[in-house]
Amino acid sequence: MEYNIEYLPEKGIVFIKMKGRLNFQIVEQFSKEAIKIARQNQSSKFIIDHTKSKIREGSFQIYAAGDELQQFGFQNTDKIAILISDLDDISDSYESININSRWSDIKYFDGSDINKAFSWLDK
Repeated sequence: MEYNIEYLPEKGIVFIKMKGRLNFQIVEQFSKEAIKIARQNQSSKFIIDHTKSKIREGSFQIYAAGDELQQFGFQNTDKIAILISDLDDISDSYESININSRWSDIKYFDGSDINKAFSWLDK
């Protein structure tokens, strides 16, 4: 599992790019690093790019449910756009993960159209 975190000052967004197989510990690690960068820059906007993540077939576990995000340190004022490959095929499964979340504002986007994620974060 590899990840890269960068702050995009012109947009005020922390951008996390994942590559490889996901597990709880690595997601917790990159989340805490990303939150630290965001707080240092007075930001509460995140994009997590999972287009290169390896997700077990039949599983929608990307560790982005409200309880997990809260455990990693995200707050209810944070806004998180999550990019997924081929979202149209499984969007209902991802959206249902967060339907009852009172924590961070989370929305899933198809990785082929990052501009929608940027627009949503700017609202």
